[in-house]
Amino acid sequence: MNFDNIHIWPLLAGLGLFLFGMFMLEEALKALVGRSFKLFLRRHTGTPLKAAASGALVTGILQSSTMVSLLVMSFTGAGIIGLKNGIGMIFGANIGTTITGWIVSLLGFKFSIKDIVLPFVAAGGIGIVLFSNEKLVQLSKFLMGFSLMFLGIDFMRTGFEAFAQQVDFSFMHSTHPLLFLLAGAVLAASIHSSSASIMIFLSSLAAGIITLDQGLYLVIGADLGTSLTAVLATVKGNPIKKKVGWSQLYFNVINAIVALVFMRFFLFLITDILSIKDPLITMVAFHSSFNIATVILLLPFTSLFTKVIHRLVGNDKQRFAPAIALVNPAESHAAIEALKKEAGSFIRSGISVNKEIFNIEEKVDDEAGFYYDLKKYEAEITDFYLKLEQGQLNQEEAEQVNNLATVIRNTTLSVKDAKDIKHNLAELERSGNDKLYNLYTQIVGAQRNLYKEAETVLLNIHYAQPTDIAGIDAIIHKSQLAHSTLVFQLHDDGQYAEVDMPTLFNMLRGINNSNESMLRAIQQLVQVK
Repeated sequence: MNFDNIHIWPLLAGLGLFLFGMFMLEEALKALVGRSFKLFLRRHTGTPLKAAASGALVTGILQSSTMVSLLVMSFTGAGIIGLKNGIGMIFGANIGTTITGWIVSLLGFKFSIKDIVLPFVAAGGIGIVLFSNEKLVQLSKFLMGFSLMFLGIDFMRTGFEAFAQQVDFSFMHSTHPLLFLLAGAVLAASIHSSSASIMIFLSSLAAGIITLDQGLYLVIGADLGTSLTAVLATVKGNPIKKKVGWSQLYFNVINAIVALVFMRFFLFLITDILSIKDPLITMVAFHSSFNIATVILLLPFTSLFTKVIHRLVGNDKQRFAPAIALVNPAESHAAIEALKKEAGSFIRSGISVNKEIFNIEEKVDDEAGFYYDLKKYEAEITDFYLKLEQGQLNQEEAEQVNNLATVIRNTTLSVKDAKDIKHNLAELERSGNDKLYNLYTQIVGAQRNLYKEAETVLLNIHYAQPTDIAGIDAIIHKSQLAHSTLVFQLHDDGQYAEVDMPTLFNMLRGINNSNESMLRAIQQLVQVK
């Protein structure tokens, strides 16, 4: 075997095109689906059977069971669909993901894909560049993505044919079948796609690199491996999302057992009863049959399966407001003291998120994750003070609770205003214009000073004086004046082509609104100290 003559790039290029095409298709669909899609899910997931059918249909359209799993986790976590129906959709997604294999085995290896797909690649690419309507742009991306997937399949097919002629694969004939199952799981987990894995297996089978029996074990492993993405997506999820993610893993473990136990029976049905002799179609039919069999087996017991998931995956709800977690809202004095403490912690959390947004400290996570956690933190505090307001409060206590509620609202507004101008800050940070970049560094420096002063006041909140609030207010007004002055200089010099003037002033307004809201939050907290 001469390794100098082995050309692996066509294979990798094909895989890259397939995965990139799938990515484009998924991104386009995310942009296209909206309220109507959510209503469709709510209406057509009322029973486990409907949920499974919807899961199969949506997966067949999206060409990605992984994406459907992530969508189901999002929708169940948001309460759009219930856990039992979400699990039903996961069942159906495993059937829907086999559709890709059918399309490829029936068409991809029988016709010249390149001749069919290239006009669609051209139409999609031209549409992305020329269309101004967002919906038409996303439809063009969808077309482009779908076309690139099949172009990738064609690259893989021809690449594997050449690869098979260059490498001696006789050593694989003595390999234990379960190692192929493990290889399939590792590959699918690595590229986060069972569909792409099965394209590789079909191409390998067509090129004679693997035998049919080896391919069967590989597809079983691929279904197992793709569950890893769903499980990883639950690491920071709420309990419902965790249950959905883990349900896919448990389903696929049962699925693998069914496939292994009844492998010869399924092959008998496919090759002897249905008289299918083409090894490519046999592999795809086997993939479909064990998935369908497992769904038929589990669907009547969806409620029981859901209860088992409830038991196996605990309700380890993450608490964001520990100061109020163990306090009874009916005990007004203790509850208000706990709420004061939590309000101070909430402001500090809001400042931490803002520091992330303004790139003041090194990132340990994305701002979106921090903001999502802050919203959950706010929800816990809001639930607590609403219960507190329903109790027997005197006038002074009612005013204190109202002020503390205002602290929470103003902090959230501060973070929201900062988050809304994040993309403008990114434009300034990337600017090739020195004055625009100087504006960015000036803003970051001013915010750093502001948050440092605010954190100092919060650290000594029980001893805070009106002069401390005035000090924060002075920093805000000083920085606002400095930023406005620099923007006016940019206007006078005509050096703002990269970012237009209205955008710059809107950004400054957003920064000022964020700072003023944070100031009001601290001011309200001082009043109830």
